[in-house]
Amino acid sequence: MTSRHRAWRSPASLAFAASPWIVILGCVLALAALLAVTLWNRFAPGSTTGGGVPAIPQLTYDVPGAASGSAPTPVAFPASGDPSAVVSGGAAGAQVPASASAQALTPARDAGPAIAVTSTTTTATTTTATATPTAARTTTSAATSTRDAFATIQAESYDARSGITVETCDEGGKDITSIASGDWARFDDVAFGSTSPTDFVARVSSGVAGGASGLVQVRLDSPTATPIGDFAIDNTGGWQSWRSVPGNVGTITGTHTVYLTFSTTATTDFVSVNWFSFRH
Repeated sequence: MTSRHRAWRSPASLAFAASPWIVILGCVLALAALLAVTLWNRFAPGSTTGGGVPAIPQLTYDVPGAASGSAPTPVAFPASGDPSAVVSGGAAGAQVPASASAQALTPARDAGPAIAVTSTTTTATTTTATATPTAARTTTSAATSTRDAFATIQAESYDARSGITVETCDEGGKDITSIASGDWARFDDVAFGSTSPTDFVARVSSGVAGGASGLVQVRLDSPTATPIGDFAIDNTGGWQSWRSVPGNVGTITGTHTVYLTFSTTATTDFVSVNWFSFRH
């Protein structure tokens, strides 16, 4: 009878015999790992190619005042490292150029709804005053306020005049001159109050030649009204030789337009007047 027995093998020989199967198993495991990674990248949350949550879009920075629709230029995140820092207030689609300073950006958060910023512009309304041309006046001066009859009334402050001129006075200021028969000067709103003056006085001069003389008269409310007072004047020694000459007046109360009128038989100018006033 023949005896059978299994041949003895050493551990090294057994390992050598099993090595092809170990290689095959390693390859299978590597393929399984690669497939798992691929499936994870495809279906994991946040994937842009699978069904997970979309990836965070690329952040940009709006530049205030940039033209709408300008091509975007991606830039690095601000120095703070906060990837959610963005700039609002620029035109739609505009972005900060790569050379823009990070300090020029206004930080805001990307989270939450967009905030609409309303800019209120105040328009200044300019009112232009249109000057109305004033025709050259030969008979009327600037209007004055109410005059006190008992104060000094400068002759050149008339409201209207006829046939007279204004000149520089040696006593200071101005006077009216070139006065001939029929000329007049009008003074509006002369207030006498309730007390009538006793007389009036005028500062006058005359250089009329040939012994001529004339009258300085006071009339109320019309240059042709009956005179209520007057005095006579002849040559005083020259057109700048001034005298204060009094004249009588009738009863006057209230506020009136006063006319100084002039009358003479001479055919030339005969008097100049610096000022006049009524006296109690």
